[in-house]
Amino acid sequence: MAYFYDAISSLPTSMADAHFDTYDRNLSDDGYWGKATDELRNSGQGLAGRLAELAQDTASTIRRSPLLTEVDQREAGYAFKGMRAALRFRTFESAGIEVLHDEGQVLGVQPPSESEIKANPSDSKEAFERWFASLESRLEIADLRPSEGRDLPIAGSGPIAAGYRPDTAFIMMWISKDKPELEDVSDRIKECCAKFGVTAVRADDIEHGDVITDRILDEIKTAEFLIADITGERPSVYYEIGYAHAIGRRVSMYRKAGTPIHFDIAAYNCPDYKNLSELGDMLMRRLENLTGGPPKS
Repeated sequence: MAYFYDAISSLPTSMADAHFDTYDRNLSDDGYWGKATDELRNSGQGLAGRLAELAQDTASTIRRSPLLTEVDQREAGYAFKGMRAALRFRTFESAGIEVLHDEGQVLGVQPPSESEIKANPSDSKEAFERWFASLESRLEIADLRPSEGRDLPIAGSGPIAAGYRPDTAFIMMWISKDKPELEDVSDRIKECCAKFGVTAVRADDIEHGDVITDRILDEIKTAEFLIADITGERPSVYYEIGYAHAIGRRVSMYRKAGTPIHFDIAAYNCPDYKNLSELGDMLMRRLENLTGGPPKS
């Protein structure tokens, strides 16, 4: 908590006062974070980096723990997002799906949402403590045995839309003609899928241009399996993964060694690979688990 105490003491009294609403309304979009010293901001960014590492280290631990559920996985993700927001003097809020109705008549559905709201250092400190307590309560009953570096399997591919297409897979990844190594990654994924009788495609197989279209979203809705490579940290790939999660789909995610994981997916299992051989080995194990049997060829 030393970081927050430093923030409270270093910022002007009016900024650190939790009840000084007039000053708060006059803050820029960056809020109190924008008024912090360079030293304090560097400290906050360093702590955020350590949080990201912790999120990666604990994701598989939470996933494989028999006493923890998917709800715990989601809440752990919220906890990391909440602590990250607090370090930037913001509060993190989330809302689930809300059915809009009037006198028993359904008017529509409000999709789940997430947001961050400006907060002063005192409130941010309290928020950080609450989110930390939420995460700690789950880790206390987690299976902390080492995973020995194995790629932990996912129990299932998640709900699939009505009319889904069996034995199909959609690949979400960076597409660039200037990066021929990306073609090798795509080809290796397709080869692994083919061994299980699964036909895999990526966006450029069905759509030209770097635009997320309804056709691509339909692929995410209806393909039996979803595979993502976040190498390159492309916004479109993160968008597609986020869309898949929003509709309740599970995504098998991978990344080239050295690729950082953004907080959006830090709570999910996303093993890294050093080369195509390692990627293929991990994907074969994953597909064998998802399909419930060995390769067909």
